[in-house]
Amino acid sequence: MKHVRALMLVVAIAGCNPVMMATTAVRGTYDAATSERSLSTQATDTQAEVQIEAALVASPVRGTTGMDVWCRQGVVLLAGVVPPGSSAGQEAVRIARETPGVKRVETYFVGTRPSWTSDLEIKEEIRAKLVADPDLVSGRVDIGVYASHVVLVGVVPSIQKADKFVADARSVSGVVNVTSFIQTL
Repeated sequence: MKHVRALMLVVAIAGCNPVMMATTAVRGTYDAATSERSLSTQATDTQAEVQIEAALVASPVRGTTGMDVWCRQGVVLLAGVVPPGSSAGQEAVRIARETPGVKRVETYFVGTRPSWTSDLEIKEEIRAKLVADPDLVSGRVDIGVYASHVVLVGVVPSIQKADKFVADARSVSGVVNVTSFIQTL
């Protein structure tokens, strides 16, 4: 119950902030316009993400609230920190599999996260590199960084574009590994 109250508070605060609302609207429009997925597929994927995230927050299993959830063309990726012995990963997979529109569930979990700051710095350096690359549309791929391990999720038009995203991410200092969940059309 406390997680639901906290989520409601965050939504209420964000909903009352005109800058947050405008930023979210612009990003959503940009993402929809640059995506390789149809608007219908984007809507189905977004609905699955929202349902999974809400169920993770509501779950009584400790550790499910901090996971990242992405859905692309019905394929869900659950990523984050799941300490050894925790059932959070199993619970998250169960929740995702029971969600309408989900075709497959993939996971990327690390046992610990030594430095949120380092992960955030790596993520922002990768984002800057992708934005600066004239051959790529950076909005087509999402980035997660966990203990310096990078996860890329998205849909692009070709294997060559997917490989370019991976190469750009690998070129950033501090990156230990890059795992691609990028799909091609």
